[in-house]
Amino acid sequence: MQKSKNAFTLIEALVSVAITAIGFAGVYALVSTSNLVMNDSIAREKLKFQNTEIIESLHADQENILEYNGKDLSSCNSIKTSKDKEKQLKRLKAWCEKLQGEVGDKRSQDKRIIRVVKQKVGENYVYVVSIELSGKSDKKSVFMKRIFNAD
Repeated sequence: MQKSKNAFTLIEALVSVAITAIGFAGVYALVSTSNLVMNDSIAREKLKFQNTEIIESLHADQENILEYNGKDLSSCNSIKTSKDKEKQLKRLKAWCEKLQGEVGDKRSQDKRIIRVVKQKVGENYVYVVSIELSGKSDKKSVFMKRIFNAD
């Protein structure tokens, strides 16, 4: 008596389900990793945009550029400026609030600092502006430096 084998056995069905499950697990891991990388990239781009916005504003306000030196954008309520510099204080607080909204509250290792130094280069003076912003993880840290001629 010979049996014809027209159907799958239970073991064959289980093996095919296991192979399919392994394939789906691989795809899920790939999608998860891709999602993390994309979110890190988006957060870094937000920091770059904020850096660029600050640099452009400082370039437009070179008359008061030294007022921004040493300002920490970590705590919006603790930012202070010299007397009669309300416009600069308003800008600093707006940048601080935007950072908190986009990357969250500052953690202990995060940096959100603006530095402006006036240096002599040859016969002329220049402002060296550096901004370092970070948030949520060490992977999302952005540093930008620009040099402006001091008139």
